[in-house]
Amino acid sequence: RLASPAGGTARASRARLSGVSPRRGASLVPTAVADPPASSLAQEEAGASSDFDWHNQWYPVAFLDDLDDSAPLTFTLLGEPLVFWRDPTCSELTFRCTADKCPHRLVPLSEGRVNEKGEIECGYHGWTFDGASGKCTSIPQLPSEGTAMDTALASPRSCVTPYPTQVAQGMLWVLPVSGSDPASRPALPLIPELDDKDCVCQDIFRDLPMDYATLLENVMDVSHVPFTHHNSVGKRENATPVVLEMQGDLKAGGFKGIWEEGPRSGKYGSQFTEFVAPSLMRHTLRTDQFTTLTVVYAVPTTPGRCRLMARFPFIFKAALPRAFFKIVPRWWSHLNQNAILEDDQIFLHKQERVIEIERDVKKRSYAQACYMPTKADTYVAAFRRWIVDIAGGSPAWPNGMADALPPRTTTKEALLDRYFAHTENCKSCSVAMANLTRARKALRVVSLVALASAAAAFARNAPIKLVVVLAVLAAATAAAREFMGGLVQKMKVGPYPPPRRPPSMMEAALESARLAGA
Repeated sequence: RLASPAGGTARASRARLSGVSPRRGASLVPTAVADPPASSLAQEEAGASSDFDWHNQWYPVAFLDDLDDSAPLTFTLLGEPLVFWRDPTCSELTFRCTADKCPHRLVPLSEGRVNEKGEIECGYHGWTFDGASGKCTSIPQLPSEGTAMDTALASPRSCVTPYPTQVAQGMLWVLPVSGSDPASRPALPLIPELDDKDCVCQDIFRDLPMDYATLLENVMDVSHVPFTHHNSVGKRENATPVVLEMQGDLKAGGFKGIWEEGPRSGKYGSQFTEFVAPSLMRHTLRTDQFTTLTVVYAVPTTPGRCRLMARFPFIFKAALPRAFFKIVPRWWSHLNQNAILEDDQIFLHKQERVIEIERDVKKRSYAQACYMPTKADTYVAAFRRWIVDIAGGSPAWPNGMADALPPRTTTKEALLDRYFAHTENCKSCSVAMANLTRARKALRVVSLVALASAAAAFARNAPIKLVVVLAVLAAATAAAREFMGGLVQKMKVGPYPPPRRPPSMMEAALESARLAGA
């Protein structure tokens, strides 16, 4: 799309006012985004003082399907370690949350246990705490009767900070503000379509080696899909010019936008995008046959790291597609979804460090460092304006915590890690991994026994059919064992390179060796 003559005149006027001659041919440059991000570093730094309250927001921390009722869960939100546990004394499903720090000697409470009273018990010295109030209820090192125990339990210094939680739409939520009036709390950022009786949904979480803002601007960017995700969920040949438009103004609560043509050259109609500050982004496509959404909650954990909570709801008019979605094992879908996430994980981790250098060393703003001349970057530009102009430039980390990225991860294996980033905290994948490991051990025994039996039968001149059957059984069980070994390896680390380009000879050899090394 070409810029209009009026647009070219306006640019020329602005250039004259700034004392810079208009660039020859400027009117032939594709239409720029209507509202670019902050154009100077001073504007970005000015955003550091903000009235946006990062803490008075509901954040999802886990899917209920992944929670273990028998053990506490630790999770870091906005730089603060929290501990969650299910209270078995409540008739309804109730989770408690407090700061993950025992006031006695400051060890994490998540290393303790949940006692019969539904209290969290410190694993170091056995102090116990009520999750609703945060009050200490027992100090084993003091006599159970007398003023010493009463005085210690009454002291505010013996308490932990409790935080409100909710369970909704299959997720555990926390509001990291203690002592707030329930009436003043914001609404949960839910997805109404999930409550449709015809809705089926696939979910995945992953802890990512990138900043919260890097993740959000990536999932808002629809124009990268045909290229970054070529041969996974996109095709280069399907790429078309992308014209994104804002619907209404940018507000503290986020923004809405529309891609009028939509993906696949308008095959599915317009795509609608909504950013609900600070963590929710959703794309929506509606057709006569189905409605599909891409839902991402980007949860800021620490600088340079975040948790992705992704949901893919589908509302089908026909029953057959719904039935198909329901029979696919959750762990199997996670293998594919993790691979899609890894398509751009390596270069996003590297990109944000280049942007940090541009900002901190070269003193260039995001708009100065990145050249974004098309409306395909409208949402990215709007999100960067929200961060700078409204949200203070970054999440509200604890006082004294450096707002700087951690050192760059140097190995692909670390960046593509699945075990610590996902598998160990995903109930579906961890159980599947354990089952596959047990099955591989059993198949190894069957394969060896079948092979030995085939050799013995051949030596004794047994019927050739028996020998063949035993040999085929040995080969089949060995092949099944190798296949399962490849699945186990994929639950530990993702493959490289991504599908968008063929592997080199060395890359192919190394990937084959990795999968065979289970």
